[in-house]
Amino acid sequence: MTIRVRLLRENEDVLARAVEVSHSRGSLRTPSYAVNVLDIDRKLLSEGDLLGVAEIHTVFRPKQLKNLSKDISLQQKFEYRMNNYVKRVPPDQLVIAIPLLEGEQGYAFSYDEVSKYSAFITELMTNPRVDLICTPAFHRIAEDHIPIFIEKFLEAMTSYSKNIALTIPYASRETRVKVVETYLKWADKNNRALLNFLCIDYNGSNPISKYSHHNYALGYVRLLERETGEPTVMYGVNVKYSRVAKKYDELPARDLVSYFAQVDIYGCSHKRRPIPREVTEKLRAYEALKKQKLLNRERYIYISLDKIHKDHSLKPPEVKAEIIKQLLAETSYNIRRVERIIKLINIMITFKEAEVLRELFRSGEYDSFKTPLQYLKSKEIVRIDDILLQRLEKFAKLYRLRTKSLDEYLSR
Repeated sequence: MTIRVRLLRENEDVLARAVEVSHSRGSLRTPSYAVNVLDIDRKLLSEGDLLGVAEIHTVFRPKQLKNLSKDISLQQKFEYRMNNYVKRVPPDQLVIAIPLLEGEQGYAFSYDEVSKYSAFITELMTNPRVDLICTPAFHRIAEDHIPIFIEKFLEAMTSYSKNIALTIPYASRETRVKVVETYLKWADKNNRALLNFLCIDYNGSNPISKYSHHNYALGYVRLLERETGEPTVMYGVNVKYSRVAKKYDELPARDLVSYFAQVDIYGCSHKRRPIPREVTEKLRAYEALKKQKLLNRERYIYISLDKIHKDHSLKPPEVKAEIIKQLLAETSYNIRRVERIIKLINIMITFKEAEVLRELFRSGEYDSFKTPLQYLKSKEIVRIDDILLQRLEKFAKLYRLRTKSLDEYLSR
């Protein structure tokens, strides 16, 4: 399956753009949001709500891989679950698979295990319904193992007729460069390697917070686009508005602002933070549970249930006051259900905002707003996040810098 990307419009003041991604099943326009297939519950979130793309984000851990590789019945169960999940996705949607390799405390992969498990992961992820597979993201894995994992993963993928996209891992610059070089060498010999689609791991954060990481990705994308003459889709994975979400009543929606930093598509974070038991107990206390937050897209702010309940003017217009009251009541005895419902509500609100931004980025205007930056400045987020506009401006300047060649960039 070939993927084509066409630029519909780009804006001058910030990196807000609209592109069209065409594939054999259909097409999608950005900005878009990649829903994990597990979140399509057919109650709060149905197949018809999707914005052209869905992701299969699968976490693999050493013990799990070891057991799967030795027990055919476990492999069959894995395949059966994946088949059931992808059935939830309409036939015209682009399905992206992104494996996440997560380490375990006190365990280090041997070289032989890196080779064996990289090949095994490719076998598990090449479902017929998957259109595009990204190279793995990593969590708590030794950095010196990451380039080797990528190399062995790509070698194994040569046996399959699937499109492959690079994932820029959240790692040191030296490791990122090694990964990029490994992928480009492989791409020279494989026509299934995409240069117009790039996955970036934000490690449970976002482009505004991970400023230098996003800078690197922008520089690489700029050079890819100059080399190929085609836009490169930036697909953010493991994106979250903040890594300290439980500590405050209000936090800026930096995940939504990713669209103004040229992230064309993004999905939620699947990385678990290692939290000590005593801290977990505090987080599970009732006062902490009230810090569960809903997205208010009119303000571009995530606001705690407790604060919304006390001040209904802060309530997202998409959510009834009775729902807020009910969720607060359930936090004391059914926190997992509350977290699940809040996650799905926030996805639905993100969908609505992405549809507004599609029109804004495509035409350059929306309602009384003449530019995307003017629209963003109307949001309360710019008054509580004092570095936001500064970083967006710097991203735009970096992206528009002219660099001679891709080789020169990699050698810096």
